[in-house]
Amino acid sequence: MEQKPKLSVTGYRAIWGTDLNEQIAYVYARAYAKLVKENGDLPAQAGKKILVGRDARQSGPIILSSVTKAFQAEGIEVNYAGILPTPTMLLLVKKLSYDGGVMITASHNPIEYNGIKFIVPGGRLTNAEETTKIQKFYENLTDQEKTLQGETLVEPIKDNKEYRRVHIDEILKNIDADLIRSKHFKVALDPINSGGSIITQELLQELNCEVSVINGEMTGLFAHRPEPLPENLIKTAEFVKDANVDIGFVQDPDADRLIVINENGVIIGEEKTLVLCIKNVLSKEAGDIVINLSTSSMSEVIAKEMGRKVYRTKIGEANVVQKILEVGAPIGGEGSSGAIYPKINTARDSLVGISLILELLARENKKISEISDSLPRFFMKKENIHFGGDLQVLYQKLKDTFKDASVDDRDGIRFDFRDNAWIHIRPSNTEPLVRIFGEATTEEHINTLFQMVNKLVA
Repeated sequence: MEQKPKLSVTGYRAIWGTDLNEQIAYVYARAYAKLVKENGDLPAQAGKKILVGRDARQSGPIILSSVTKAFQAEGIEVNYAGILPTPTMLLLVKKLSYDGGVMITASHNPIEYNGIKFIVPGGRLTNAEETTKIQKFYENLTDQEKTLQGETLVEPIKDNKEYRRVHIDEILKNIDADLIRSKHFKVALDPINSGGSIITQELLQELNCEVSVINGEMTGLFAHRPEPLPENLIKTAEFVKDANVDIGFVQDPDADRLIVINENGVIIGEEKTLVLCIKNVLSKEAGDIVINLSTSSMSEVIAKEMGRKVYRTKIGEANVVQKILEVGAPIGGEGSSGAIYPKINTARDSLVGISLILELLARENKKISEISDSLPRFFMKKENIHFGGDLQVLYQKLKDTFKDASVDDRDGIRFDFRDNAWIHIRPSNTEPLVRIFGEATTEEHINTLFQMVNKLVA
């Protein structure tokens, strides 16, 4: 199964210099520019403006040049926000009433990747319908419109303190900041030398936290693999343990994902980031939750214990956000370290996650290890496997194997079993892989399910 990068609700990501270069960035940005001109109350020829930001990857300035030229070619004003988290960019587009935005980032992908996320008015990423429109504009560009001309533009020098302030102020007014401040928490932070480095330290200082930082320079030189998995965070966990802090936080390059490390230097798992936030919000606000098909059942158990409904969506932040807005949920998110708290931001937001978890710690007056250990117990497993066959043939073999399970085929294929175990298989949008997620109440059971799936994939 050869899989080329493609535009999705999470944007376009690829290895810089192969499936992403100045030309590819230009044509996708120009296609998105046409969507910007089509959207909104103003006519297409009216003056519109968009905001562009990036994470700290070193290919970012080159992509910024292409994106800027694309919007200028379409007669759209471009404002540059500098190096910021993706959730900050989303909030800025909403709060400052931009006609759209572009975030240059490959999120948690390895350092050799980069990409583009497209933001629409209201401060959210493009949904499936909008992504389809961009792709159609892309396919219908004329040869002249595809032509990138001129030398690479020099990245403007940008002091974005006023932009960072917008995000921090929005968080502070929607949490019990005074309660957090009263605890004088000691916090360790690893922002992986990227977008969250400055703004997260500023937020923690506003919350009266004593902050110990590792990898806090915005160089784009990642000190470890950027996907926040335990095997990538060994040195960070050691740093947290040695720093003698109450809690440790790790962000990915664009600071939408968040990992928590307890006071003993133990990584508590990316799924629990969302669970901790949900536990906090449901204890103080009415409403249901929205999670995706691969998110742990821990959140579901907590919600149902409180008499709340649980809605599951296809993978992708835009899909979760769309359902949150549709049902008026106070919180939701994805198990891959991302909580979405729409009172502040309609996006996965590590800064919001940090604030909600600190608020939970302050209110319960317990150590993070104690709260984590009290959560519903499941054994979750995730694997990425290179796949060279036909997906539909694989799905049919899986159906034949798991005949007694209920099936959800909205996004790949998910099987739910009567004993609360489940397994979800779907192709990656960015790499030639099949992703396998699963969970059960015993480690033996989930290992058995994965062995069965692995045989079929192989």
